[in-house]
Amino acid sequence: MAKQKEYFTTGEFARLFNINKQTLFYYDKIGIFSPAFTADNGYRYYSFNQIETFQVLMMLRELQVPVKDIQAHLARRSPQALIRLLDERRAEVEQKLKHLQSVRRYIDEKIRITREGLSARPGEIITEDRPEEYRITTDYTGTDEEPDVLAAVTDHFRYCQSQGLTIINTIGAMIPIDGISDKGYHYSRFYTVVSPQEAQEAGLSAMPESAGRYVALYDDHGYDNVLAMCHRLLDYAKENHLKLDGSLYEDVILDDLSVNGYHNYRIKLSARICP
Repeated sequence: MAKQKEYFTTGEFARLFNINKQTLFYYDKIGIFSPAFTADNGYRYYSFNQIETFQVLMMLRELQVPVKDIQAHLARRSPQALIRLLDERRAEVEQKLKHLQSVRRYIDEKIRITREGLSARPGEIITEDRPEEYRITTDYTGTDEEPDVLAAVTDHFRYCQSQGLTIINTIGAMIPIDGISDKGYHYSRFYTVVSPQEAQEAGLSAMPESAGRYVALYDDHGYDNVLAMCHRLLDYAKENHLKLDGSLYEDVILDDLSVNGYHNYRIKLSARICP
């Protein structure tokens, strides 16, 4: 028994990794991880030297490396083969980390926008300071008919994907001020806002937007009141002697994830005040 005391039993080794003993039995059966020795009574024992080996094996399985690939590596194992195997996994981990960083940025931005929507008071005109941001834009020359707009938004989404974005923030629209009339308005561009860091890291073809002061208005009737919102902002700017940049920015602040129905979307219309 003295020798056995220097080793882990199957149950003790399994508890180290919070797994079922059957997993160890299975790995032994398929030949990718066996006990250090098996006693005459059939009990299996594992050495402390096997801890790191099994930890790497568990890591490979967590990275969804197929069992057959692990078996193939072990059949022709060598230091060089191990380096190649881990190099491949490292590249995959880096890709996953990059994606998870994008997911985190998206979550943070979605929380920020939703909180903004909660605190916004529909119908009230405000001014706000915005930091520098980047916009990935696509031009639009179509009609204001819904099928044309939908097709353009789809094209914009695909363009963002082509720029390397795996998680895409809310798509906004630019309304040129000189295109607003009593009868309607039209879009000139669609855009997605990205941070300067995201633009730099991914090498995005994004249009920089300087930090500045904006005038903004919220409404919670979907797109039904956008034209009236345009006129309210323009009237407000005229009354207060504000010179606006050439376009208004239309953003969805609360969407299907937080309100029930297309006509209950909370829309934000804003414009940059020229210095």
